Amino acid sequence: MTAPPPPGAHAIPLPASDDTSPSDDLDDMHQDAIPGFGTDMDADEPARAGHAVRIVLTVLAVVAAVALVGVIAAGAVTASARHGAEQAQAVLRETNTIATRFAKAHKASDLADAKAWSRLDRRISDNARILDEPAARLSIRDAGSLKNRAGKANKDTNTLVSAARRALAIKQEADARESLAKAVGEATKLRDGAKRDDDTGTAIDDLTTILERAAEPGKDVTVKELEDLASRVEQARKTLEQAIATQAEHAKAKRAAEEKAARERQERERQAEQQTVPDPTPPQQQQQWIPQYQSGQSGQSGGTGSQPGNGWSVPAPSDGNGLPGNDPGL
Repeated sequence: MTAPPPPGAHAIPLPASDDTSPSDDLDDMHQDAIPGFGTDMDADEPARAGHAVRIVLTVLAVVAAVALVGVIAAGAVTASARHGAEQAQAVLRETNTIATRFAKAHKASDLADAKAWSRLDRRISDNARILDEPAARLSIRDAGSLKNRAGKANKDTNTLVSAARRALAIKQEADARESLAKAVGEATKLRDGAKRDDDTGTAIDDLTTILERAAEPGKDVTVKELEDLASRVEQARKTLEQAIATQAEHAKAKRAAEEKAARERQERERQAEQQTVPDPTPPQQQQQWIPQYQSGQSGQSGGTGSQPGNGWSVPAPSDGNGLPGNDPGL
């Protein structure tokens, strides 16, 4: 028997038996260090298999979820791109409608620059092709391209419409000034040739007043103001024309009255002359030769101025007092 160790001393392990080896001791130490080692492996195999399946299923679910998220995200991006293209088309459609109405209301000759009209017309045609593209069926790339092209077309259309409107305004102002100048020229000619009297005096003065205003309208007047001036000049000219026509009617009536008065005066004078001049003495009646038929023998008639032998007698010529002249046969 061995003596017990003194108090406070640690127990010293006994040496290994002769039937063990150092390698076996190492294996035992490794096995003790692994949790669960040394248990029954056949009993734990189904549990480990189920755990692996669960891990695989979890991984597959995660991968599917990630793929689904990617699909959803890609779909959202595509839908967003298509929606952006559709919005750009909607804006372009509104602008193109305005441009189309402008083009239908005017033609190249209405604009100071005919090229401004032709450029706008081509832009409208190009816009129609952009608006016909099906944005809802395009890919992300094509939808983005459509959006960019529609936006640029909208900007170009607005620029061309503005240029066309300026060209139209320039032409309208030039036409208005030309019309005003023509109206002023015609009215001035009429006024200068008019004869002033009670019929035309007021109309001449009114026309002169508006002509002074319209002769130099200024550079800052609007087209409407120019058109209003031309209209006022035209109206004043027509008023003077009516006054001149009234003047002519009055002159005609005056001449007719004067001619009538002259005729009546001449008639009175003629009648007065007829009343004051005595009737002329009627001319003396000339004595006619009165043939006288004498019966009996020739030369035996007692008539005056008888011719012997023929049975006719011719009275002797008168001596001026109504009595026959000396006739030996009386």
